[in-house]
Amino acid sequence: MELDTLPAGPADKHDAERENRAREICGQLLIDRWVAKRACRDLLIDDELRAIVSRRLDGVGLELVESFTSDYFAVRLRRDIEADIRLDWATNARVPRGAVALLVILWAKLVLPKRIASTEAALKRQNPDMPVDPDAPTENGPLSLPRDALYAEFGRKFGKTAFSRYVGQLKTSGFIREDRRGNITEGPVLDLLIDGVQMAQKLRDSVLWDVLERGGADMPEAADSDDGDELGEDED
Repeated sequence: MELDTLPAGPADKHDAERENRAREICGQLLIDRWVAKRACRDLLIDDELRAIVSRRLDGVGLELVESFTSDYFAVRLRRDIEADIRLDWATNARVPRGAVALLVILWAKLVLPKRIASTEAALKRQNPDMPVDPDAPTENGPLSLPRDALYAEFGRKFGKTAFSRYVGQLKTSGFIREDRRGNITEGPVLDLLIDGVQMAQKLRDSVLWDVLERGGADMPEAADSDDGDELGEDED
């Protein structure tokens, strides 16, 4: 019997199944840009599958991204391709500059407290005697932000029409979700397409940190509440 007609062994069959699974995951990531972890549990436990997926994505200039605080996997441009342009993913997602400014606010409201809570919980587990701040955020469930409350704090700084447009763009891009009652929650990629460590540091080192705590009091007013905003738009 010739070698190429020998039946595939268990190892060969398993490798073929893993390759097929990697193709399936990569295809879904390329179409949707994110997948739920619950739908790809094998990516969490199968290091070889993860390596194959990463290698396939790397071949087209992408990288697999995840966060321990996110329920999703996502893809983004590799760091070396994005180079040093901050938030360049926004350009590729066709997110205008004003929407990026709103996105920073939403990240600080919906993701940063969750990361702080996770860090505090980990420290507490390591040091049970550590005092607990009663005002500190907790890890209980996703955070939500009423759209009306967001507009009351920051909407006038963008302009009424621009604010609604930006919220819609961020929803379409998967950064946020909104239920029928107008509650905004984190979308699949809000915690993944932004470098959380760098963003947290930039927030702490910037005026925006104080602005967030004061509810936008120091942000410039939009010149026209219906036709534009001082933050500007980079639309084609």
